[in-house]
Amino acid sequence: MATELVAARLMIRNAAAELDLRDPRAPVLCAMAKRFASDVGFSLANDALQPHGGHGYLKDFPAERHVRDLRVHQILEGTNEIIRVIIAREMFRQ
Repeated sequence: MATELVAARLMIRNAAAELDLRDPRAPVLCAMAKRFASDVGFSLANDALQPHGGHGYLKDFPAERHVRDLRVHQILEGTNEIIRVIIAREMFRQ
């Protein structure tokens, strides 16, 4: 889980650095970072909730809020399914 979290953070930082440098690839790198980080975040939160069983879905546990909030990030700013299409189009354009 720690490895995936570090990888997601590195992708976000790399995309932000390229955006600051006005690299023409920055939009697709940002899309990749958003897709990867939101999928990894949801997966990690869901895995953290798992040991709690049904109790993990109660509002008494912070894991419930993390899973709910991270699921929204897979939808906001374009669903991850649409972002995958955008990334694929850019990859085949070259």
